This record gives sequence, C-alpha cells and structure tokens, in this order.
Amino acid sequence: MRGVLEALHQGDYDTAMERLTRKALFGSKEEAKEALLLLAEVHSLYGEEGLERAHRALEEAYELGGLEYHPLYRALLGELLALEGRGEREVLPLFLPTEDPRARYHQAQALFYLGRFEEVLGTLKEGLPAFLAWRAEGLKGRALERLGRHAEAALAYERGAELALGLERYWLLLDAAAMWLEAGEGERALLALEEAVAAVGEEDPEDEATRHYLLARAHFLLDNPNRALEEVREALRLEEESGHKAYGTPLLEGQILQRLGRHPEAMAAFQEALARAEGPERAYVLHEMAVAALDQGAYLEAEEHLQALLREEGYPYRAQALADLAEALYRQGRYAEAEEVAREAMRQGAEAAGELILGHVAYDLMHLEEALFHYRRAAELAEEGSREWVGAQEMVVDTLAQLGYRSPEEILARAEAVLPHVHPADEWHQALLAYRERAEALLREGRRPN
Repeated sequence: MRGVLEALHQGDYDTAMERLTRKALFGSKEEAKEALLLLAEVHSLYGEEGLERAHRALEEAYELGGLEYHPLYRALLGELLALEGRGEREVLPLFLPTEDPRARYHQAQALFYLGRFEEVLGTLKEGLPAFLAWRAEGLKGRALERLGRHAEAALAYERGAELALGLERYWLLLDAAAMWLEAGEGERALLALEEAVAAVGEEDPEDEATRHYLLARAHFLLDNPNRALEEVREALRLEEESGHKAYGTPLLEGQILQRLGRHPEAMAAFQEALARAEGPERAYVLHEMAVAALDQGAYLEAEEHLQALLREEGYPYRAQALADLAEALYRQGRYAEAEEVAREAMRQGAEAAGELILGHVAYDLMHLEEALFHYRRAAELAEEGSREWVGAQEMVVDTLAQLGYRSPEEILARAEAVLPHVHPADEWHQALLAYRERAEALLREGRRPN
C-alpha cells in the first residue's frame, strides 16, 4: 500500500483509486478488505460528493466479513452518517475505544459534523499517514476556529501547511492568514500570505481574489488604508474575472473608504455589497451603512438602515443594532423613543451602550444626578478601551465637573485612565486635561466644593 499512500499524498487520486480498485477485485480477502476501507477513506475526503461511493466501498468491505467490531470501519461509518445529518444517538455508539490514528481521525471528523468541537481536539492522534496528517491539522484548525480560538487555529493551519503540498498548502496558508486577522495579528497574516504565494505557481482568479482581499484586511488592520484600498480593488477586479462575487469585498472597500473620509464613495461600495448580499449577509451590510451614516451625522439615514436591519432574521448583533438605533433617535432629539429603544438594547445584551444613551438623554435634560448614575454604570459594564467605555469615562468626568467638581479624586482618576485612549487632536483631550488640572488644584489646596 506504500505506493497508494504516496500517490494520495501527492494528490494523484486517480492512480490511488485505480490501484485500490484492482486490489479489491484481485487481491486476497484480507487485501481486498484493506483496500476497500482505504477506498472508503479516500471517497470520504470528498465530503457529500463522495458519500455514495464511500458507503458502497464500506458495504463491500463488510460483506467480506470480520468488520463488525473493526474500529476503522465503524469510525468511517460514523463519519458518513454524521455527514448525512444523522444525530448523536446513531453516530456515537459506533465508536470503539482505539489507539489507531486513522480510526481516531475519522471519529474526529464525525464529531466535527456533530458540532462537538472540543472533543475533536482530544480525539486526534499523532502517527497518521501523510495524506491524512495535514488534514488532521486542518480539522483541528476548523474546530479551533468554531471555538473562537483564532490564534490557535492559525497555528494549526500553519502546521498543516508544513505537511501539505501544492494547492493544499496554499489553501491552508490562506486559512491561517484569515485566522491571524481574526486574532488581530496583521503582520502574521502578511507572512502567511507571502508563504502562500511561494507555495503555488499560477493562481486561480478566485483564489487570487481571496488572497488580495486578505491582504487588504491585513493592511487595513495595520492602519495602511491607502495600500488596503489598492488590494481590495485588485480583489474586486479578480472577482469580476472569476465570476465569483463575494459581498464581503465591496463591504471592506466601503470600510476603507470611510476610514479615508470618502463617505459618498463608501456608501456606493456598501450599496454594491448590499446588492451582492444574500439572506443573513444583508444585515451585516445594513449595519455598516448605518454606522457610516451615524459617523457622518446623517441620523435619519442611519435610522432607516437600522430599521431595515432589524427586520432581518437571525442577526447576531441585534442588541448593538438597537443601541445604534437609540443613538440615531437621540441625535434627532427624539428622547422618549431613544430611551425606549436603549432599554430594549440593554434587555438584549448591549447594557453599556444602552446606559450611555440613557445618560446622554438625562444630561441633555439637565437631570445630572441621573446622568451620572447611567454614565458610571456604562463605564463599569463596558470593556476597557472600547468606544462605550471611553465615552462613559469622558462623560462621568464632565458631569462631575458640571456638578461643581464634586469628588475631585474621581475626576482625576477617571481622566488619567481615559486620556491614553483619546487622540491628542480630539477636542475631548484638551477638555480632559483642563478637568484634571482643576481637580489637581482642588486636591492640592485641600478644598472641597460645596
């Protein structure tokens, strides 16, 4: 079987399957069983496309006898059933305790299809033949990705790439780059993309478009928006050439243009993304359009986009969308509506953002004690450094100043905490410095305002 395994590692599946089929037909009973099991393995690599042939190979192997309690046979059968959508009650009883790396690999594949991602990681075992070894790392990467462990997923994809050849190596490096981006590691993503180019000769236009899209994301993350714009537009050109138009590419273009202050062009890109988007994708685009409109002070436009978004089903960031809608309403001076929507946002999980809007409404109405309560709550609930946290800290300081510099210690502490997060060109930077200076003076003099 050594020649077959080498052919599989090289990606020469036709040669491998031809040899296995011949062995299944003309080999001894044990050789035929071994060949049919490996043939089922090969067909299983094609996913749903290979289901029927994989089942047929398993059935032929079973008819030869002696496989009822064979760990690899049962693991393969479990994988195929899980791929078909069968539940845990049918799949899990098929697994037998085993140290065989191949059987464990197919058990892990079945567990992945069942959504038991943590168990996938504990099931995979070293010692696989080369054609499965890189796939095992890729499977580990996908499981880690689903668990939100992006940096670990990137490392798994890179380990897989070290073991894979040709296009498989290239695709794994693209996956690694995507995970480095999710982990906020732009430089690591660029390194993976450089390696990907070196792994292949000529790229398929669709794959090349994906690579340029990832390059654009990396440069955008690294605060190189002009280079990011070049890359995303190359991705758009290649998508036209390949005929595969993803909604995420013009969406990214819009985000980059918005960063560059080119709002009309950004909205045109978002409109293209919306035209390409299908189903749940539409909500993501509408949210980007709404945030861009909010940044430009186009509050009625932002409200329209958010109302359309909230009519979409299954959007995972619905609470934040409600908070953004509350802000759009607040900016229009529609305080009662803003309060109602902010409280609904809080009920759905966007507590800090909701508290911030409630604070703004109370502040504008000169209910400063109430505003202070909401701003303190927002600062407490928000993640340090986030937009909500910065805004809440600024407003606690400002409100305490409006209340006659009550608690200068708190003003000083909050101003010093938030200043590193505020750009020196931001008008808040000077205001916070002034508030801090006044609080320090009061503390030096040992005075307390009435």
